[in-house]
Amino acid sequence: MLCCSSCYGRKCRCRTSRHSPKTRHAKTPAGPRPLNDYTKEQVLNVQDFGAKADGKSDNFQAFKKAWDKACASLVSTKILVPKDKTYYVKHINFTGPCRSSISMEIQGTVRSFPEMYDIPRRLWIMFEDVRNMDVFGGGTIDGNGEVWWANSCKIKKTKPCQSQSAPTALTFKNCTNLRVSNLKLVNAQQMQVNFQDCNDVEASKLLVVAPAESPNTDGIHITRTTNINVLDSEIRTGDDCVSIVNGSRNVEVRNIVCGPGHGISIGSLGEDNSEHYVSDISVKGVKMTGTTNGVRIKTWQEYCK
Repeated sequence: MLCCSSCYGRKCRCRTSRHSPKTRHAKTPAGPRPLNDYTKEQVLNVQDFGAKADGKSDNFQAFKKAWDKACASLVSTKILVPKDKTYYVKHINFTGPCRSSISMEIQGTVRSFPEMYDIPRRLWIMFEDVRNMDVFGGGTIDGNGEVWWANSCKIKKTKPCQSQSAPTALTFKNCTNLRVSNLKLVNAQQMQVNFQDCNDVEASKLLVVAPAESPNTDGIHITRTTNINVLDSEIRTGDDCVSIVNGSRNVEVRNIVCGPGHGISIGSLGEDNSEHYVSDISVKGVKMTGTTNGVRIKTWQEYCK
């Protein structure tokens, strides 16, 4: 187990321990609260808003209409992506704040189109400014990233690295009281899942998969996020299984199967002589197989002590 009490760009204070420290591990989030009482909530099926599982339609408008209705509802509402169907989406931003708690049950598959195209902010699917949300369902989020990997400067050495940068597959930004569970996330264009500026998060029972040679496909990326638990998941990627960067605190990573990939990483921290920090990081019960690293702290400066 690794426990890091605080880590800065130039100076890190970390320690290893055989025992879980009682005061240094990520606290159990105040939420996510128990899953909504689905017997009392409104259910909106994306098909009722025009979604077509025909392998060619962009379902942005149908998903957005379902979201807008759910977000405006005064009662708890669930958006359903039905089982045994695949819906293509070019990109979508699910934006709050919403008037009541909201959930999305993905039973089927949400898939990106298999070609390179302009994606605003380089974010394929984003949930932003939402409180009290569950995303779950046993289905699949498929970034369809093969064409993006083939055109990466890490694969195509003559290609400029800033040219047509690949998007992050699934982003949660400025979300509070969030639960993400029981999903399969595969073949992201770049990062698989990004928690950014979030608070009180539980991510559990996730299967996150991309080929070992796929560039920059971090499994779960955590930035400026507090009180987050990453639990009981399997992550196989071409980069870090879990990466924890600047501004994150009270992070617990537990019971994870990692590999292939680059292991569990804190950082990189301190780029361009800046002061970056993370604190109260606990990593325990992680099984790594075929990874290039174990648990590591990465800094840009001269040393970490």
